[in-house]
Amino acid sequence: MRRIFLLVLLVISYSVYAQDYRSFPMWDPSLPIETRVNDVVSRLTLEEKVKQMLNATPAVPRLGIPAYDWWNETLHGVARTPFKVTSYPQAIAMAATWDT
Repeated sequence: MRRIFLLVLLVISYSVYAQDYRSFPMWDPSLPIETRVNDVVSRLTLEEKVKQMLNATPAVPRLGIPAYDWWNETLHGVARTPFKVTSYPQAIAMAATWDT
């Protein structure tokens, strides 16, 4: 009897992880943005939240969140791009390009 109980408990606990992430409120564009943000933040673990603060963020597959790298700075042009960009030697040189 105990084995059956443990087997049922295991199947039920696995079904929670098998839920399709697209059914989460955070993926419903008809909901207000505040509701969607609260939903995604509540689903992230503390470790995942900390990793989201880095420039190279790993994916969170269980929530359907892709990995991304948003490191960018305009002093030396858009970083990590195949295009030729302008590189300024210092911040004041970039500021001097504005005619105000």
